[in-house]
Amino acid sequence: MDAIRARAGKQGVSAYIEEAVQRQLQREAVDEYVAAAEAEHGPVDPAEVAAKAERIRAYHAAHRGDAAPADAA
Repeated sequence: MDAIRARAGKQGVSAYIEEAVQRQLQREAVDEYVAAAEAEHGPVDPAEVAAKAERIRAYHAAHRGDAAPADAA
């Protein structure tokens, strides 16, 4: 609890915990969505995911006017 109080600051412990729970619920919803999609369509191809992530990084780098670092995600 001390670590939570230290990080919560002015927003307070209750608000901090509520935000953490909301993030966890979002992660679980995404995990459920991915599991359902994989059950219907098969597993995700890691190479395809990496290629799409690179295209997204390149798009954002081009629109920022700079080059994205190779390890940016």
